[in-house]
Amino acid sequence: MAAAWDASRGRSLPTRADQQELLVALLRGSQLSDASVLDLGVGSGLVAEAVLDEFPRAELVGVDSSLPMLDLARSRLDRFGSRVQLYRGDLSAPQEIELPPRRYKAAFSAQTLHHLDDGEKEAAFDWIAGLLEPGGLVVVIDRVKVEEALFDDWQVAWRRIDPAVSGTYADHVNELAEAGDRPAALEDQIEWMKAAGLATCCLHLYGNRATLVGRKTRHA
Repeated sequence: MAAAWDASRGRSLPTRADQQELLVALLRGSQLSDASVLDLGVGSGLVAEAVLDEFPRAELVGVDSSLPMLDLARSRLDRFGSRVQLYRGDLSAPQEIELPPRRYKAAFSAQTLHHLDDGEKEAAFDWIAGLLEPGGLVVVIDRVKVEEALFDDWQVAWRRIDPAVSGTYADHVNELAEAGDRPAALEDQIEWMKAAGLATCCLHLYGNRATLVGRKTRHA
């Protein structure tokens, strides 16, 4: 499954390329230079590779719970040498993840946190904020919950970029369950990030795919 996902390079998700480009632009605006960056849910290293190519002096620490994904990431990112460190860790229990002792100027997570339940998401945001240096950047690219009353409206919007989308709300819920996906409402995720000490807003949203951006307040 990991190999098949890696081979697809996320092409099945119409918003992925645009939101990844925005992620890199936001990191560029943070003037990373030789800073440390945290990739939460590094997967096979596709996003990490783009970040490391863009910022040739930056160091990246990647975390993922899947050993097959980490094996793919090691192979893909081997050319970056000591600039990359990869760790196995489950974001549902972030305090158990052992990371190198450093302050991160930026952290990002792409299509990962929706696997956590709401309480785990809230705890993860708090943990992430604690790892950042003051003023540090957080970018979360992820799916958000679609309310049943708005599902038909979501389909109208989504068909503009994916004409093949179909099915009922029950089909949608079943697909989420089979994939182990537990997306939270956009408003809840913003509130959890703010409660963690991050100035937060949604800077890009299409359908149920959002880019949330936070800055650790300097007095936090």
